[in-house]
Amino acid sequence: MRPRSPNLPPGDAPVGLPALRSPGRVSELLFLYETATRRHGRLRSIAQVLGLSVQAVSLLYRDARARGWVEEVDGTYRPTLRGIEHLHNAFGNLTVDLEARRRNLAIIRQCWAVAGEALTSGEEVSLVMEGGFLRAKKGRTGPSRGRALQRARRGDLVEVGELQGVVSLRPCPVEIYVLPESWSPLDPVPARLVRVLRGGNHGLLVAEGLEAYHVVEPLAARTPPLRFGGAAAARDASQVGVPALVVVTQERLASLLKRLEEPPPAPPVLLRTLGRGRSRSPKGAG
Repeated sequence: MRPRSPNLPPGDAPVGLPALRSPGRVSELLFLYETATRRHGRLRSIAQVLGLSVQAVSLLYRDARARGWVEEVDGTYRPTLRGIEHLHNAFGNLTVDLEARRRNLAIIRQCWAVAGEALTSGEEVSLVMEGGFLRAKKGRTGPSRGRALQRARRGDLVEVGELQGVVSLRPCPVEIYVLPESWSPLDPVPARLVRVLRGGNHGLLVAEGLEAYHVVEPLAARTPPLRFGGAAAARDASQVGVPALVVVTQERLASLLKRLEEPPPAPPVLLRTLGRGRSRSPKGAG
């Protein structure tokens, strides 16, 4: 988990859309964004772009300067590193909040689910997410409920109507195993990774890059490794509660993490750094 930035509001302060209700908050962000994306030597030109009075922009500038967010450099107003960080935090929180609200607006009247047990037509059911599959079970005890529209045996697909509520989703961490920086495909596979792969306790297995695939493919116990689109697949798996395991080299780690984080919200991540450890080599090595 990332440490909280000193520019972020305290834990009980509003973020996202609610934060924009604070007086002057929108103007503050627009002022900082304008200084970050265009060159302005006079506050009057900023005022014209924002549609504010020069006096209002002058107050915004003085407040931003006092907070260490903006400075004058070579006759122009520029944001400081703290100002850029503040902008990124504010826009990031707003993006996460808007995305969550957008998802809540997606109203679905009917859906398909896997019957968790034998169901009769018209039977009341609860919908739950298990192992990445939406399942319908008898009763109305869950937060998401509906009615089976036809008979179904256990394991059949059944259409559910009269939907109410929202299915609870508990994201799983994406577990990332990083091969040692000086590791070569000709070296033995770290013993810890061999144990994890042979254990097979994951729903999705991703090999990020040729070297990682060379290691993972012969050791995968039951889940074939995914070679392409791994970051997007791991994000989707995490969202529906399916544990994902990713093997990656040190040089590809930064790119992988970036793709996991964008667009937000990012899934929870567990980083495992591997030592050299003695084990057998993957097939074809040496």
